[in-house]
Amino acid sequence: MKAIVHHIFGTALLLMALGFSQKAFANAAQPGIWNAGGTVFTMLYPQDSLTFKKVQMQQERIYIQLYKGYAVVKGTYLFRNTTGEPLRFKMGYPVNGIYYGGEVDGNEVTLDSLSRFKISAKDEWLPLLKEAHPELNNDNKSSIPSSDNWMVWEMAFAPNESQSVAVYFIVNTNNAGVRSGYNYERKNAFIYLLESGNVWHQPIQKGNFYVQLMEGLTPKDVQGLSSGFGFRYNETHQLYSGTKTNFSPTRKDNLVATYYERNETFSFEKIITQSDSLFAKVDELSNLLLETLMYTEVKIGDPYAVETTFWGVFPALLTLFVLSAPFIIGVIAVVIIVWATVKWNKIRRRKYKGV
Repeated sequence: MKAIVHHIFGTALLLMALGFSQKAFANAAQPGIWNAGGTVFTMLYPQDSLTFKKVQMQQERIYIQLYKGYAVVKGTYLFRNTTGEPLRFKMGYPVNGIYYGGEVDGNEVTLDSLSRFKISAKDEWLPLLKEAHPELNNDNKSSIPSSDNWMVWEMAFAPNESQSVAVYFIVNTNNAGVRSGYNYERKNAFIYLLESGNVWHQPIQKGNFYVQLMEGLTPKDVQGLSSGFGFRYNETHQLYSGTKTNFSPTRKDNLVATYYERNETFSFEKIITQSDSLFAKVDELSNLLLETLMYTEVKIGDPYAVETTFWGVFPALLTLFVLSAPFIIGVIAVVIIVWATVKWNKIRRRKYKGV
C-alpha cells in the first residue's frame, strides 16, 4: 500500500484515517496503529515559520462519517491574523512519508494518501501545486519509498483579517491494524492528530468533533474511541459529539477510533467514484444544528486495546524459557548426578553383600 503523509495547514489538523500494513514494522512488537492515511502539517518554508505564530485558529469543527471500510471527512476552520500586517505563506502535504509520534511509547504511523482532497478559503477553491522537496523525505527512517512530489497551496491574510477554511477528503480505513506487544488485530481505524497545532498562535480557542456512524454501524461496532474529548452520543443520528476549549494540542489530544472488522473484498477504488454524493452527505451533517441535539453519556473503549492471544504471549514465554534455560539445565544435571550416585551406591552395596 502506498504510504502517504498529507500535510495540511498547520492546525494540528493532522486529520487521518488508518489503514495498516505489516510491511513497515521497525520493531515487530512496537505498539500503536499502523499504515494510516491522513494529514500532517509540515513547515515547508523556513521563512514562513514566524508567520504561522501570527495566525490563530479561533475555531475548528471536524465532521467524520465512518463507513464499513472508509471514512469521509469535512473540516471547517476559522483563522485570524493577530497582527496589523498582511501575511502570505505556503502550506502543503507530501505524497509519501511516515509519521513518528502518537502514543507515549513513540509509535510509527505510516500515512496513506487522501483521496479527492480539496480545500477552500473564503468560499473559493484553492489551486493545488506540485513542488519538489526531497529534503523533507523520510527515506532514512522507513523502507517505504518516498516521493519528491508535494501538493502545496498559498494562503494570504489582510491585517487583522479573519478567514474561514474548509477541507474535504475520503480515506481508506479497511486495511487497519492495531498492535500491542506481540498481539495484533486487523480492524478499521481512523485517526485525527491534533498535536501539530502548536505551530499556530496559541491557544486554539475551541474545537468541536463529530463522529457519525454510517451504513448501519452502531456503538457496538465501535471498539475504541479516544478519551479527553468528553464524547456523548445521540442515538437518532448515530452521532458522537466531543469538544475541546482553549488548548495547545499535544500527542495526548490525538483522536483515534477503531471499529468494525476488515472486509477482504472491499474496493476503495469504487468508493471514491462516489465522492460527490459522499461529500453531499457530510455537508448535510455539518448543516444540522448539532449543538441543540440531546446527547447521553456513553462508554467508550480503548482504541489501542488488542485481545491477548497465545501467539501474543508466546515470545514472552520463549524469552523466559531461554533466560531460565541455564537454571533448568543445572537443576536437571543435579538431579541426574544425585540419581546416578544413589544408583551406583546401591549397586556397590549389592556387590559387597554378594561377596
